[in-house]
Amino acid sequence: MNRHDYRRSLAIVLIFGSAKATWAQVPAASAADSALLAYRPPRIALVQPAHGQSLQQDRPVVVIRFAAGEAGDPIDVRSFAISVDAKDKTDLFGVSATEAWGAIASVPSELPVGNHEVAVRICSARGACSSTTSTVTISKPLVAPADTASTKGISKKRRMVDALLSALRTLIKE
Repeated sequence: MNRHDYRRSLAIVLIFGSAKATWAQVPAASAADSALLAYRPPRIALVQPAHGQSLQQDRPVVVIRFAAGEAGDPIDVRSFAISVDAKDKTDLFGVSATEAWGAIASVPSELPVGNHEVAVRICSARGACSSTTSTVTISKPLVAPADTASTKGISKKRRMVDALLSALRTLIKE
C-alpha cells in the first residue's frame, strides 16, 4: 500500500467514523417531541347561554370566549365572525382580546322561538383558525311586553339608539 492509498483509507475511516458518532448523538424523535411540535390553533367556546339553557326572545345575547393556542401567536380580533342560521351577524358584536358578546338578532322578533344554529370562527395572527357550532334555543319572554303608548315611545328610542350603536361599531371596525 503506497502512501497515497493509506491517506485515502484513513480519510474514509475518519469521515464515516465521524458521521456515525454524529448520528449516535442525535436522539430519535419520541411521542413527547411530536406533541411539542404540533401547532395549536386558538380555543373557542360559547359560554352564554350555558349548555342546556335557552335565551329569551326579547334578549338573545350570547357570549363567546377565546384564547390563543400558542403563546407567541395572539388572537386576531378582526377575524371574528359569527352567523346564525347561516346569516352573518358579526356587525352586532363587540369583540375584545378574549371574548365577543352581542345579540344574535338585530330585532328580537327576527328570531322565532325554537332552535337556531350559531357558528363562530376566530383566527390567530399567523392564520391558525378555530370554529365551533352550537345550537341555541330561543324561548318566549317570561313577561310579555306592555303595549302602552309610553312603552312604544321607549322601544322606538331604544331601536334608534341600537341602530346608532350598530353603525358606530361598523365604523370602528373599518
